[in-house]
Amino acid sequence: MMCSLSDWVCAHVAGGSFIHWKLWSWLHSHVIGCLQHLPLLVASTVASWRAGPDVVSSSDSYALRFRGAIGAWQLGVQNRVLMRLLDKKTCHTVLDVGGGHGQYTDDLIGRGHHLTVLGSAPETVHRIRRQVEAGACRFETGDFMQLPYGDREFDCVVSIRQLAHVDDPAGFLAELCRVARHAVIVDFPSRFSFNALSGLLFPLKLLLENKSTRPYTVFPESRLEAILSAQGFRVTGRCPQFCTPMVFHRVVRWVALIRGIEQLCSRLGLTRWFGSPILLRAERLGGEVDAGQAT
Repeated sequence: MMCSLSDWVCAHVAGGSFIHWKLWSWLHSHVIGCLQHLPLLVASTVASWRAGPDVVSSSDSYALRFRGAIGAWQLGVQNRVLMRLLDKKTCHTVLDVGGGHGQYTDDLIGRGHHLTVLGSAPETVHRIRRQVEAGACRFETGDFMQLPYGDREFDCVVSIRQLAHVDDPAGFLAELCRVARHAVIVDFPSRFSFNALSGLLFPLKLLLENKSTRPYTVFPESRLEAILSAQGFRVTGRCPQFCTPMVFHRVVRWVALIRGIEQLCSRLGLTRWFGSPILLRAERLGGEVDAGQAT
């Protein structure tokens, strides 16, 4: 059957329209549909970028590192030193950055501090949920490198088990100092200790601790003092906690023996010079507080 040119053109235009319609339908379902979820994907990605080291330290698996009598003893040493450095008179309001691990939450509450714990992600509240739900402390989330608080909003800022795991230690300390009215307290692994061999011995540490450890930055104390000084703070208290490595404690697991060794090291002055981790207190210059030296 013969057809006119106009019929042929109409047929092909109609066919082209059908093809275009099919193409548009495919694009809409596969591409534009995905683009509708782009803001959610971006927000999720940004949130993962900003997740801090507390996601690990606030987990149940991390808490197992301090299980048993030896773990309780280690935390007891840490917490007694921290409470000694944290002045009750001037540290009425306390911000604990990364404190979802809950290692000393009850101690701070029991001493009457008005405590706010900042986590980098909602799930880091897990181990302090009981205290938060009871109204004994507040829990909030935010970026550790851009703390969601005003200048000098808290009397004192505490951050334990975080500094050695952030990508920008100077920027992190600057933020802690910015929101602290009087003092900042942090802990860090000292280079002048067994940590001087951390790079070489890390595979062994990983093996001995059943892969529950993670890479960390070791600091010379002078570097942190310089960073704090640039923020208008000076170090007024320091306390090295252990002379022997904590992994050694966990392997031996004999509290009486480890305590005896540590007491001997302390009497000989070894802990003062080679102990780690070190709890460091720095106060804002021009303030009224001076906690003195803790040893």
